[in-house]
Amino acid sequence: MYKRILLAYDGSKEGRTALREGALLARRYRARVFLLSVITEAAGTKMGEGVGGGGVTQQHEDYERVLQEGMTRLKQLGFDAVSKLVVGEPAREIAAYAEQTAADLVIVGHRRQSAFGRWWSGPSGAYLVDHIRCSLLVCRNIISDEAFAAALSEADAFLGEPRHHGSPASDPAHPPQRPIGPAEPSSASDTEEPSAAPQRAVITVARRRVRLGLFLLLPLALVVGAYLYVTGGGNVATDDAYIEADTVGISTDVSGIVSQVHVAENQRVERGQVLYTLDDLPFRYALSRADAQLAGVKNDLTSLQASYRDMQAQIKQAQYDVSYNLTQFRRAENLSKVNVVSRTGFDTAQRNLQNAQQKLASLEAQLAAIDANLNGTPQGPVERNPRYVAALAQRDEAARELAHTIVRAPFGGIVTSVPSIQPGKYLAASTTAFYLVDTDHVWVHANPKETQLTYVRPGQAVAVSVDTYPGRHWRGVVSSISPAAAQQFALLPAQNTSGNWVKVVQRIPLRVEVDTSDKSMPPLRAGMSVEIRIDTGHARGMPSFLAAAAGHSR
Repeated sequence: MYKRILLAYDGSKEGRTALREGALLARRYRARVFLLSVITEAAGTKMGEGVGGGGVTQQHEDYERVLQEGMTRLKQLGFDAVSKLVVGEPAREIAAYAEQTAADLVIVGHRRQSAFGRWWSGPSGAYLVDHIRCSLLVCRNIISDEAFAAALSEADAFLGEPRHHGSPASDPAHPPQRPIGPAEPSSASDTEEPSAAPQRAVITVARRRVRLGLFLLLPLALVVGAYLYVTGGGNVATDDAYIEADTVGISTDVSGIVSQVHVAENQRVERGQVLYTLDDLPFRYALSRADAQLAGVKNDLTSLQASYRDMQAQIKQAQYDVSYNLTQFRRAENLSKVNVVSRTGFDTAQRNLQNAQQKLASLEAQLAAIDANLNGTPQGPVERNPRYVAALAQRDEAARELAHTIVRAPFGGIVTSVPSIQPGKYLAASTTAFYLVDTDHVWVHANPKETQLTYVRPGQAVAVSVDTYPGRHWRGVVSSISPAAAQQFALLPAQNTSGNWVKVVQRIPLRVEVDTSDKSMPPLRAGMSVEIRIDTGHARGMPSFLAAAAGHSR
């Protein structure tokens, strides 16, 4: 039935499988064997020809070695085969050589391809079925050495000839292989060929239907993709975002020695809870001194008020004395004119008047000084006197410093870096002892690109996902957008006036308030990396050039 059999051989496992089945059929039908190897003509091969042909020469030598290996296998099996090595597309070259040798049967190995590969390039078997005039056998069954030897013996027995060549145990040039599927009977009878042809036809029709379906899916996918593109784009997302929280370095404005630490590392505290205390003995002494000074000032002011009243009484007496001495002076003056009073009596009356006037002036000056010490309000309450107010302020300052030896939490949160202080350590005023981080009020500090903020406005809803908690999402809202880019606040802002300036997309800081009212959600910690997605409610729409073209067409 088969007189001339063409074997396509490339040295692969599939090629060796085809060679064995071809050898069995050639033995059974005493057919002449032709062995063909094809060097695939790819883009790399053509390029190699253009740059000197070194790669092509090496590939040609490799294929000659593979072809020689196939010839050796056939020779060991007792065949005097004809070999040929060509360059080109395998399916076309096999069909051409089959026509040239007038082959009755072409045998090729089957190499599995992916669905996408079959859809894109199509199987080589389909080309051979359409372009050769003889039968085509695609070999898929791997024959073990024992089965191959038994099949050869069966073929020899069928022909009535003993096998005189080689050992029937194995093919020395073919390593043992484990069968990966059911062994196909080695004696391919004529009754099996009609059933194989319809099966190949069904497979070909199925492949054509799959290919047609994939071609129809392509425009549908393009339409769906275009629709999603036009209607999408309402969300603005960025991963340049981090959790922020109110963080304060706990300190006090008085210096002292730490007497006791009341919290532990990473402990949660409430607003007003005592964190640590300083030794308050020096501050209690200072408060006692301030209290004594305040009492002394009050006593001094009370004494001045009493002196003021006494001075007023003395002034009244002095005024009476001046009036009396003035009367005596005038009487002496009138009597001296008629020589009733001597000159000495007149001088004495004049001196007494002057003394009374000077004493009155002195008392009035002393009264004015006392009045000034009493701040012009000698009859007012002592507590309004500036000296008393100053002493009271000193006393209150001493009391404040004493109160600040007890350091309390300004808000609720978690303390950290507590081991940095211990009892007995001296802390200067305003020295940070440790830190307090607010866990109830957190927000997201994001830095989206300036090109992403076209439709972003305060009040828009935000979805927040934290890298630490995959699958968990928080709700938020855009709180505010910075009025300037981040680089505007840099220590050394970029100078864009040089000739080699390169435009760089700027980052605009944005703040997102996060809703943490759901206590079932895991805690958020400052510094965590997050991703935000802002729902702007503005779809991307049709590209501008397409919209312009559509308007122009109308």
